[in-house]
Amino acid sequence: MKHFIVIFFTVIGFSFLSSAQEMTPETVERRLERSDRRIENESQRERARTWVDRGIVFQDVFDVNIQYLYLGMPKDELRLFMGQPGQIRTEQTPSGTREVFVYENIEVFFDETGTLVSWEETEVIHEDPLEEAYQAFQKAIELEEGPDERGFFGRLFGGSQENRITNSFLRLHGQFVSEAVKRYEENNFDGAFHSFKRSIDVADSPYYTEPVDTGLVFNTGFVAGLAGKYEESLYYLNRAKDMGYGQGSLYVLIKEAYVEMGDSLNAEKALQEGFQKFPDDNVVLVELVNFYIHAAKSDEALNYLKLAKEQEPNNPSFHYAEGALYDELEEPEQALEAYKRAMELDPDYFDPAYNAGVMFYNRAVRMLEEANEIMDNVEYEKARDEAFDVLREAVPFLEQAHINDPDHLDTMETLRIIYYRLGMEDELQDMNKKLGREVLQE
Repeated sequence: MKHFIVIFFTVIGFSFLSSAQEMTPETVERRLERSDRRIENESQRERARTWVDRGIVFQDVFDVNIQYLYLGMPKDELRLFMGQPGQIRTEQTPSGTREVFVYENIEVFFDETGTLVSWEETEVIHEDPLEEAYQAFQKAIELEEGPDERGFFGRLFGGSQENRITNSFLRLHGQFVSEAVKRYEENNFDGAFHSFKRSIDVADSPYYTEPVDTGLVFNTGFVAGLAGKYEESLYYLNRAKDMGYGQGSLYVLIKEAYVEMGDSLNAEKALQEGFQKFPDDNVVLVELVNFYIHAAKSDEALNYLKLAKEQEPNNPSFHYAEGALYDELEEPEQALEAYKRAMELDPDYFDPAYNAGVMFYNRAVRMLEEANEIMDNVEYEKARDEAFDVLREAVPFLEQAHINDPDHLDTMETLRIIYYRLGMEDELQDMNKKLGREVLQE
């Protein structure tokens, strides 16, 4: 489900409203040391400005190595801002080849098209600067909103830090989102959730002047689910719903959170609500079908499957699912009709061919078992031949399944047994060779 995320922030590491002075790791580190000394001083520690300054320093700590970087950046632009890398190497990753530009404090990764896709800081001033910045601003807000202790000169010349906090929160919100997206792309879902959550904490503050983005709230709930934090996921997903988030995928994620929490009743309610609001959203409809299939509620599943087929009549998976449901309900004629339609729409579709073949095979096995109970030899042979006729009907379906998936062992073993029982010697020899088996003997 990872694909559900809606990313509005493609520029990561972009520093807006940053401090005016040029940032280098050395200058930022010196400023942080000065901030450390100030908060050790009792009188300065009780001033809002001390903590606002400290929050801004930590924002710069976050930005100092990545201030020029953004996803999609071309190599020439990177060289323009950061100069020639000290080393360039090529690496193989699960997603392909990447080129690594190595700088003093950071490695920058480009994909095969020469597009910047990620980076990794090799030396940092602080492991979690954004959280430190957030906590510093929270302390500043506490002091700013507390008793007025600015003294005579502070009251005379003005000592409010409100505007600086407001400007810093705009910047901090973007930084948390940037960090969240990067962690998400790295499959660090715990870290991504924390950063998304903090971006909303910032946006919920009266010092943040922009409206809270609905898609961001949705993303936070989505990533919380990926991190296994289902109660938190439900909180943010329901908040996005209340804000009017307009996609059926929201209800699918709410359903998944409830399922993981063992609450099938609310999971069903979520899908029903999603279907009522988005009856034309096939994502919700398919989830409803699957939910009722897994709940062994075949009639409900068939009802919603009928609607799904009306929306996408040429979707072979819907016809296959219908066939499987009728198969389960022991209505073989309707099951076979649905399986055949799925195969017509997609001749390479393995499942309907295999299921149709197995349906005939199982029926023939039951008939042979019944024939073996017959004591009269003439009646036995008649019943056996009828079973063999049904067994022959399984052959073309299973052979098609074998063509569609030549390595599927169950298909091969079933065909081997059928060939033997029906005396199809050439086919039996060929299948035995494929399986590396001896010819079946009486």
